[in-house]
Amino acid sequence: MFLMILKTCYTELTKGGIAMPRKLWLLSIVVFITIILFVGGCQTTAPLKIDLKKTISAGQLKEMVKDSSNYYHVGFDWRLEPSEDVKMYIPLLNYVDRQTGYKFRLRVFPHDTDIAQEMVTGQIQFAIIGPLSLLRAEKYGVKSLVIGVTGNGTSNYRTMFVTQPKSPIKTIQDLRGRMLALGSRTSTQGYLIPRIMLAQAKLSLSDLASFESFQSYADAANAVLGGAYDAAALPDTLAEKLASQGLVKIIAISDYYPSGGIAVSPGCNSAVVAAVQKALLRFDPQGKDSKGLYKWDNSEMPKGFGPVIGDPYASYRPWVKEFGLIK
Repeated sequence: MFLMILKTCYTELTKGGIAMPRKLWLLSIVVFITIILFVGGCQTTAPLKIDLKKTISAGQLKEMVKDSSNYYHVGFDWRLEPSEDVKMYIPLLNYVDRQTGYKFRLRVFPHDTDIAQEMVTGQIQFAIIGPLSLLRAEKYGVKSLVIGVTGNGTSNYRTMFVTQPKSPIKTIQDLRGRMLALGSRTSTQGYLIPRIMLAQAKLSLSDLASFESFQSYADAANAVLGGAYDAAALPDTLAEKLASQGLVKIIAISDYYPSGGIAVSPGCNSAVVAAVQKALLRFDPQGKDSKGLYKWDNSEMPKGFGPVIGDPYASYRPWVKEFGLIK
């Protein structure tokens, strides 16, 4: 058909004794072919319809739907130091993978990253965070999924002020005019509770010679151990461990306050959320699920997770407002 059209065109063009030069004839062919291809390319054809149910099993189709989002990402507040935190949390994600059938990956952000913003923008769907981070994220619709169970079997923990063993500092009042190492400004045990302790002792940050917020609890501890700072605010578990080794002495202990846990971003698939929550509440790090865990006793939830009942963080709210920690 294509050749017949070309022959007809040639006959019409040469009718009447008009002879076409060879180059012009070849050029005409190229232009003609281009037009044909272009027109053909613009033609629309109905897309092929394939019924997946006829080509794969129902089980395979279910798996394809389940994995359509590839991975659910999990962020976390820095606690010890990033490398240690990653080693500690990856086994937990592996456990959740096995229990739910969904896939989870850990994401590491700089220490000053607003985890709440990362959840709202979809960078992460879940986060292992402390109460202060959660309170900052509530305005974006982030909710607490489970709360950590600490070493004492409750969902509460404490903060402790420590100094070097031979330091003349003996009480929290002795911190006046001294240099204090704190945790990140988003840390509950390293920043919020220490400020509550100071306020209850009629002290403020302005009464200190200086203070600094460090990226992790390990950095804050090292600031005291190395003599760069007079005292540091540390989680109870870390402070007690260092004290038992004779490396620091504890000079002040806070009241018990609600611990952190795992939060979920708004809009996350409800079926995924339910499956994750169920898996976390079944997590038994001291028993059947202990194999493969890395230094889990150093986490904020050494004995697993409990359900969120009422408003577990109500005791923090007036202090957070007073200190202006939520914009």
